[in-house]
Parts: sequence; C-alpha cells; structure tokens
Amino acid sequence: MSKYVMSDLHGCYNKFIKMLDQIEFKNDDELYILGDILDRGKNPLEILDYIILHKNITLLKGNHEQMYIDFYENNDISLWYYNGGEITHSQIVNKEIGYDKSLYNYFKKLPYIKTIDKFILVHAGLSFPDNCNYLSIDDFIKYQDEDTCLWNRENIGKEQKYRDYTVICGHTPVQSITNNYDDVRILKRYGTIYIDCGCVFEKANGKVACIRLDDMAEFYIK
Repeated sequence: MSKYVMSDLHGCYNKFIKMLDQIEFKNDDELYILGDILDRGKNPLEILDYIILHKNITLLKGNHEQMYIDFYENNDISLWYYNGGEITHSQIVNKEIGYDKSLYNYFKKLPYIKTIDKFILVHAGLSFPDNCNYLSIDDFIKYQDEDTCLWNRENIGKEQKYRDYTVICGHTPVQSITNNYDDVRILKRYGTIYIDCGCVFEKANGKVACIRLDDMAEFYIK
C-alpha cells in the first residue's frame, strides 16, 4: 500500500487518469487531493465522479470548492467566474434537478486540513503562532482557520516549520514562486512542499504533479 498526494487538478481529467496509470494506483493505495478539482479545465465533474466512486481517494477542500459554496449560498457569481468557474457552472446547470444542492452538501463536508503520518496536508497554507512548537499536533491543527488553509500565500518565501512535520500544499503554481517555466517540478522549502505545478496552464509548461509519501518519489504528467 502506498500513499500519494496531488493538488489543483482544475478539470484536467485526462491528465489525472494518466497520472493514476503512471503510478499504477491500486485499490489498497491511498490518494489525497488537496482541493481545486474545479474550474478552468474542461472536465471538473468527471474528476469529482471518479473521486466519489473510489473510497481510497480523499478530497480536501480548496478555495475553488469554497467559491462554489459561496455562490450557492449567496448567488454571487462574480468571484467564481473571475477565477474560471464558468465552465464548471455551465456543466452543473445541465445536470439533473437537485445536483447543485448535492454538490453543495458534498463540498461543505470536505475537510480543509489533514494529518497523515508526519505530513500536514492543506490546500494553501497554515498559520504559525509564536509558540507553535509547544503545541500538540491536535492543538496546532485546531489553531488553523479555514480561510487561511484555503487562501493563504503569506508564508511563501518565509516558510516556517512545526516540529518535525512537513506541510504539503498546492494553491500557488510553483512557476509563480520560482519564475522558472522550463524545469517545472515540485518545490521543497524548509518544511514545506509545494506540489501545484499548474497543470491547467499549458503555456506555463504546466503539469500534474504527484508525490508518494512512502519514499517521496515524484511523478509528472504534462
């Protein structure tokens, strides 16, 4: 059994399936997707259907799932559309009656942070109180607020570390951190691993990235 992490698939269903083939994903393996399966790409709901059908895949909430929640609750579509939600929305409205509500209920229940062994999985980032290393892991996790976990970029370039845990996050494509659009790969910086390689952004040499927690092996699909 192996444990894998991906993030920010953004509707790139075909690349997602190719990645599963590359890692030879099995029924006794585990996959954690750090949010943002929706928007920008062509097939977001196909990714969701695949996740729901496979109990060994865990989806965490990303800011794009939260934007759908906010749209459903407030009927304000502007922020969601600004961030590429039009494709997802057009597919949702063509589904059967009640699909939008079931999608809302599903996303509302998603976790926004998870610990696996010595890894903290989150979509965007964490808050680090001054005394964080004196906190138990349970208290450190309780300290995290949802907005930070879904949206935060403040720690990029000034990464912090909690004890001997490693943070794995997506949200920010590594190209925008390194300004390197040629050799696009998972970025590791002082206790934080950035795994969003911008798969939906083809002009930025985007890739689906996957990391295996057992041995930290990296996999890529362009």
